[in-house]
Amino acid sequence: MKSKQYAVVRLKGFNVQMPELADECHLRQPRVGDVATIVEIYLEPAGYELECSDGGGITQWLMAFGLGDVELELVQ
Repeated sequence: MKSKQYAVVRLKGFNVQMPELADECHLRQPRVGDVATIVEIYLEPAGYELECSDGGGITQWLMAFGLGDVELELVQ
């Protein structure tokens, strides 16, 4: 999937075991089906910083993923 910064994506699956998140930036774990925004694209090593927010704009989780860590689909 060719992605751009600030594109909206849906998480289709994980290819790695997700770490347990427990801090003020992570109200819950990422889940398949979550809709998130690509807030940064990394080149070395290649990957994405994704942010998932609720309907009120409160960040539910903010996490960096390597390109092979997660399967994404672009939300139109």
